[in-house]
Amino acid sequence: MKIGILGGTGLIGTTLIETAVRKGHRFRVFSRKTSLPPELSSYPELEFVSCILPQTADLEGLDAIVNLVGEPIAGVRWTEERKRLIRISRVDFTRGLVARVLDLKSPPMVFVNSSAVGYYGMTEGIHEPFTENSPPGDDFLAKLCVDWENQTLLLKSAGIRSLVLRTGIVLSPKGGALEKMIPPFLMGVGGAIATGKQGMSWVHILDFISAMLHLMQLESASGAYNLVSPFPVSNEEFSSVLAKTLHRPNLFKVPSFAIQALYGEGSVVVTKGQYVLPERLLSTGYEFQFQNLEKALSNLLEKQ
Repeated sequence: MKIGILGGTGLIGTTLIETAVRKGHRFRVFSRKTSLPPELSSYPELEFVSCILPQTADLEGLDAIVNLVGEPIAGVRWTEERKRLIRISRVDFTRGLVARVLDLKSPPMVFVNSSAVGYYGMTEGIHEPFTENSPPGDDFLAKLCVDWENQTLLLKSAGIRSLVLRTGIVLSPKGGALEKMIPPFLMGVGGAIATGKQGMSWVHILDFISAMLHLMQLESASGAYNLVSPFPVSNEEFSSVLAKTLHRPNLFKVPSFAIQALYGEGSVVVTKGQYVLPERLLSTGYEFQFQNLEKALSNLLEKQ
């Protein structure tokens, strides 16, 4: 396939490109940057378009379009301005992109849009796991995800297959949540956060990429899919397994008020969570390489 990717210079986009190119796929990368990052610049299979929002002509000739664009949510203080930017980068950007796609003379076979397990709302405790059939929550992230996903609905009426990927915590030592968690544990001061009971619906980055490509190439696949491991864990359990993998103690506990002092409302990203299952993905026959957290972390951190 020839794949157009927006947000392709981030952790997930870069890994997708590196993996898919080896499988024979080609890419057209759209980015606000003026050039490709060094890790991608050596690939002759890549076309590069520097832009904020692609013009319709730039999107012609693609078999698939993948939209990974979005301002950071975790690790930032949610001021009203930050929340506005988070919403614009997801809801408004996707709306504009879909409008461009609907104007194409030769539309793609599939359109892939990011979403998040935040769709189901956030809680501090243990609960029955959510599936794709569960209703949305009513907090900021849940309402954001609902509006974000709704921007793709017009594609179905135009006969364009669309996928919405409700992403959990994508594990990679090169970025995201895991990269931030490693240093405290290596220094021996790592531990659970807040109650420690909040759910962490995680996925190894290689499974995330493999599952995405699997769904893109499966013509019967459409709609929302939870891209998470079948075995979510509590923050407490995640911390314990991470400490064991790094051969470090797991003695400390970070209280909620300390996180709230740093990030305000944005602290919910780590003090709360959700347990989510990939019910629809499993029903397609996808087989996870890393279902078990200990196996996943061992694979990712073997050189730490």
